[in-house]
Amino acid sequence: MLSNLPTARLRELDAAHHLHPFTDHGSLKLDERRVIVRADGVWLHDSEGNRILDGMAGLWCMNVGHGRQEIVEAVRAQMSELSYYNT
Repeated sequence: MLSNLPTARLRELDAAHHLHPFTDHGSLKLDERRVIVRADGVWLHDSEGNRILDGMAGLWCMNVGHGRQEIVEAVRAQMSELSYYNT
């Protein structure tokens, strides 16, 4: 996990290895990369202590919210039985 790395190091890795297709590239040039460290429900939390509404989550894959324990348990149960099979 990368969560134990300092924010500055995460920003360096991000600059070296990640493309940001939906980001204002002007802010990237100023090295204003936001580092998300956790999420709960509809909220994201960054390394600076800010709470941000995850307005894009439902568009892609988190339409039920972050950190839902009943989903974590269902996934855990499924992974213990069969984690993946290519049909």
